[in-house]
Amino acid sequence: MKIGKIRFVNEILTEQMNHWMLFPLALIVGGASRYLTGEGNPMLLAWALCSLFPFFFFLIRCAAGHLLPFVLLHLAVAALSLLVPVSFPAGKAVCILCAAGYLLYSHILRLKHDELFSNGMHLPAGVGIAAFSAFFVHYLEVRGWDNYHVIALIAAISLYFIVYYIEHYLNFLSVNESSAGFLPAAEMFHSGMGLVLAYTLLGAGILVLSSQFAWLAGILQPLKALLLRFLRFLFSGKAEEPTEKIEIPIIEELQQDNMEEMTLPEAAEPFWLWKVLEVIAIAVLIIVICGIVVLSLVKLFLLIRQYLNLHLHRERGLETGDTCDFREKCELERNPDRKRQSLLNALSPHERIRKLYKKKLLSSSPRLSEEDRNRMDIYTAKEWEQKLETRGMSDIYEQARYSNRAVTGADVKRMKEACR
Repeated sequence: MKIGKIRFVNEILTEQMNHWMLFPLALIVGGASRYLTGEGNPMLLAWALCSLFPFFFFLIRCAAGHLLPFVLLHLAVAALSLLVPVSFPAGKAVCILCAAGYLLYSHILRLKHDELFSNGMHLPAGVGIAAFSAFFVHYLEVRGWDNYHVIALIAAISLYFIVYYIEHYLNFLSVNESSAGFLPAAEMFHSGMGLVLAYTLLGAGILVLSSQFAWLAGILQPLKALLLRFLRFLFSGKAEEPTEKIEIPIIEELQQDNMEEMTLPEAAEPFWLWKVLEVIAIAVLIIVICGIVVLSLVKLFLLIRQYLNLHLHRERGLETGDTCDFREKCELERNPDRKRQSLLNALSPHERIRKLYKKKLLSSSPRLSEEDRNRMDIYTAKEWEQKLETRGMSDIYEQARYSNRAVTGADVKRMKEACR
């Protein structure tokens, strides 16, 4: 299958996914019209016909090169919204607004962004629209419209996963266009698309079956009764035998006067130790919650600062084109002009590994030759590992200093063992 055909199919699926994610808005209008005026329907057929507008506009974007034919063809197609069969005025207005919205979006893509293909909506947005529509229609007490919400949402979810796979496949091909090796693009697409279709259809079938509660309850009720009988037989240890009816003696009712005299005992006050423990537990809970909040904020601050520093280093490197030497500065004498680090930065795993590395080098300086002492800031971590005969020290240090991978407390322990 050629790339152009894949893009064409992906565009159609994306348009249909966006269109049916917006279907609950039409249900809101239809439900409100039925509640206020007594006339209104789900307008399923009308919405299906409106799904042809984005496809026609896509063909116009591909075919029309000049501005005047582009605009006139869009207006001619949008005028067809007046012919969509709808039985109530509010539904007719929905179709006209739908065509006008697609017309405006097509002009934005072609004239402002100079693009042919449309972008897909995010799945959480579609789920949120469907949930709001279902609540609103249920609030209006419109009966029998639940399946329209469910089926439209399941169809949109299925299209979302198919479009998601196709877009990532196309991005993969665009990244590997300059690859000199052979890339089995067709085999990759057919094998991957087969699995995606199989899993998507299976998931959609499960969602459809599980949404039909009345039909599913009729099947599960006999299974439930059979399971209960089996459990009773299993725990009883023997088959059920006819038992004689046991006559339960009827207790004479107490007189009304005696009932009035009966009062509940007064609740005794709890022991003072329980009150103290309750206060301590509440205080500990508050401290734990505050600690979790503070640690979360600290982690967030560190992540933001790490991202900003990395972004700043990249921008400076791109602007100047210079290379920087990030080797560790291990001065034997303390530098008074050196800036002090913050407490949070000093306690991070990255900084602890760097301190262990410098501590190892400084503690080993008396055993080094005078040449090695003078070249302490020149040797790399690999060279120091060979000179000091340590195993694994350079790998952990380079990961903490140069890579973007996260460093944890386990890496700090490994660094301590390597520096012994």
